[in-house]
Parts: sequence; structure tokens; C-alpha cells
Amino acid sequence: MIFPLLPAFLAARFPAAPLLLGGMEGLADLVSALLKYRSGVWADRARRLKPLVLLGYGVSSLARPMMAFVTLPWQPLVVRSLDRVGKGVRGTPRDAIIAHSVEPGARGRAFGFHRGMDHAGAAVGALVAMGLVALGLRAEQVFLAAAVPGLLAVLCILVVPEPEREPVAQGQGGALVPVPRRLAYYLGPVVLFGVANSTDAFLLLKLTEEGAPAALLPLAWLLLHVVKAAVSYPAGWLADRLGASRVVLAGWGLYALSYVALSFVRGVPGTLAVMAFYGLYHALAEGAEKSLLTSLVPAAARGRAFGLYNGLTGGASLVAGLLFGALWTVWGSRVAFLAAGLLAAVSAVLLVVLLPRARASAASA
Repeated sequence: MIFPLLPAFLAARFPAAPLLLGGMEGLADLVSALLKYRSGVWADRARRLKPLVLLGYGVSSLARPMMAFVTLPWQPLVVRSLDRVGKGVRGTPRDAIIAHSVEPGARGRAFGFHRGMDHAGAAVGALVAMGLVALGLRAEQVFLAAAVPGLLAVLCILVVPEPEREPVAQGQGGALVPVPRRLAYYLGPVVLFGVANSTDAFLLLKLTEEGAPAALLPLAWLLLHVVKAAVSYPAGWLADRLGASRVVLAGWGLYALSYVALSFVRGVPGTLAVMAFYGLYHALAEGAEKSLLTSLVPAAARGRAFGLYNGLTGGASLVAGLLFGALWTVWGSRVAFLAAGLLAAVSAVLLVVLLPRARASAASA
């Protein structure tokens, strides 16, 4: 409910909105990244992961509606960073719960289902926000109303049981089983792609630049997340059948094509069409990336592996947000989208080169 209205909300109040938006999202992801590896260590040691997930969703649900009260440029940075504190705490143990709950042959579908439900929530939120704006509510009032589904989400976590598992992280002498070094061959391309992968808020800013009214932005956000939600589970099925690496590469390729197209397209209808096509990237890559990661590490190091993955991609998001926002501010949206698309293509080539090394090392381990 909040995010589709946020770019126009900031643009109406603060100068240099692209740079503020990129800095806000990048700083928030950095804060999240600093917590994600630590929460991975906790996840590998703990018998129960649900308390961490509950704490993370609780913090975010309390922080997000506070965006309604911002009046100074530094305040959105603080509110969004507090939101990402919650994400930093919950993301890694949640991913570990999913990985522990299913057989290896179903991980693509499991992570695809999770991403699909996440995007379905974003789609419903955009629809609700659009309805509230149509009823005459201001953006600040919509932000406050978002506290209601946040509270309901926390209550759902309270009543849903956590699958039982044994702590698996203890090696000889009680030490943690090390994360294998081969993971670097996979995480290197992932981090480079993360630098190319700026926040989706820039898509909404692109629509605003093309003349879209504020009331259309939730509808565009709805369109984007309907595509993501509809395709995420089938994409997970493909990852289980064809191999997660092929689906990841397909997703990264679609990202590159979409951003190159956004650098040239003009007008609201054309931008919306490319946004819908771009939604396929998320559906293909998000769940498959995590499924591929799971196949490269032992179960005893899974929490920290997800922590590294989430932390490094979060740090890359800081670079991505600042770089994209700076390119947009100085040279315009065309240069920013084109640079990100080309860097994504380079990342896909690097994954093709390095991933066989990670798999060969995993096979011999």
C-alpha cells in the first residue's frame, strides 16, 4: 500500500527526488545487509527460527506507517532504514525455514511459491491503495492505514506452527560447519548483478517522468506484481525441472532487455508494457537464485549462506541505488537504465563462466 505512492510522495516534497530515492533505498538495504549475515549465524545455531521471523515482521509493520509523518529529507531515510532492520532480522531465518521444510527436488517451487505470495500481497496492496486514493484519502492517510494489514500479518505468524527441526550447525568440538569457499564463484556474479539491479521505485519515477498521474501509479504497481505473482510458482517448477541456473540466467537476461528497452521507450503506455515484461525477471530469478544457492552448500551452513547472499545483495543495492540515482540526476533516465541493463548482461556472462567451478567443487566435496 505504501510503496507505489512513495516516489510521487517524495517528488512532491523534496528536490532531487531521484537521488533521495536511490539513497533511501540503498541505505535501507545496507542496514538490512549488516544484519542478514548475523541473523544467519543465529539461524544455524537456533532450534527455533520463528521468533526471529516474528520480530522482523513486527519491526517493519511498526516502522512503515511512520512515513506519513516525514517533513525533512533525512526522515524518509530513517523510516525506511528501520523497516529494513526488520527485513534484516527476518529474511535469512525465513529462507532457512523454507529450505528445511521441503525436499531438494521441490525447493524451486517452494521459493517460487513464497515469492509469488509476496508479490500477490504487493498486488493487493496496490489495489487497496488505489481504492483509498479514489475515495479521496491522501498518501499520508494511506500510509497510516497500512498498519492494519501489517498487524494482521504479525498475528498470522503467531498462530502458524513452525516445522520441527534439529540444529544442524555443530561440527567437531561444537564449532560451526564452515561455509564452503566455492560459494564465492556464485556470489560474485550475484553481487555484480545486484549493482545493476536498482530499486523498482525507479520504474514508478519513470512513469511520473512520462506524465503519469499519481492515481495511475498504484495501478502500475498492481500490474507489475500481478505478473510476478502469476509466474513465480511456474518459474519455480521450471527451476526444479530444467535446473535453477538456467532459470536464473533467463531472468537476468530479461532484466537486461527490459532496462535497455526502458532507456528508449517514451510515453506511459509503452513504459507500462515494458514494466509488465520486466515482471517476468522477478518471477524467474528470485526463487531460482535461492534454490541454486541451497544446492551449493551443506545443510549445516545454510543459514550463514543465506545470510551472505542476502547481506551481499543488500550491500550491492546501496551501490545500485546511489549509482542509478546519480546517473539519472546528472545525465537523465536514458543513461541510467541503459547502464544498468548492460551491467546485468555482463553479470549473466560471468555466471556462465564461474558457476561450473562452484559445481565441480561441490561435487568433489
